[in-house]
Amino acid sequence: MHLASSTVLVLISLVGLSNAAPHPLNSAQMGSKHNLYLSTCTRRAGIGDCPLPIFCSAADAAITYTAIAYFPNGPISTSGAPTPPSQIATVSEPPAPWEGASRGAKLGRTSSVNATIDAGAATLAKGDLAGSAKLDQEDFICFKDGTTSFEFKNEWGIREYSCTADYWCPSIQV
Repeated sequence: MHLASSTVLVLISLVGLSNAAPHPLNSAQMGSKHNLYLSTCTRRAGIGDCPLPIFCSAADAAITYTAIAYFPNGPISTSGAPTPPSQIATVSEPPAPWEGASRGAKLGRTSSVNATIDAGAATLAKGDLAGSAKLDQEDFICFKDGTTSFEFKNEWGIREYSCTADYWCPSIQV
């Protein structure tokens, strides 16, 4: 019971900070080590996606989807090249809106994540409170983003996917 009440107090204080701040809070200000990003991503099409590449258009060469990315060692860095997530899971291909729905995915073999974003969240300003998420037993609070990005390159330096975070969800427990 004590854990639940302290989580509620942290959540209330975060909401108060979010609504009172003249500028959106960044994750360093929030002090969160574990971060989820509810994102819209684009990846290069694979061989099976375009069997005869000479006949495929640029649109055929990319696939867009929604994904949840997990960064366990702090938020995405805004200086230098962004670090890829430790885990990323496709939520919907083709992409589905986050707003007004509860969406989830498996991260790795054993972890599951579920995010619920408020119906009107698409119209919020960056940094406004938009919903919540849960990774296994860890609680997260979600804020509107829309600009933070990250990518993953293969061993040859070729970009495999790039993502833009629609919502940023720092942990309220760590």
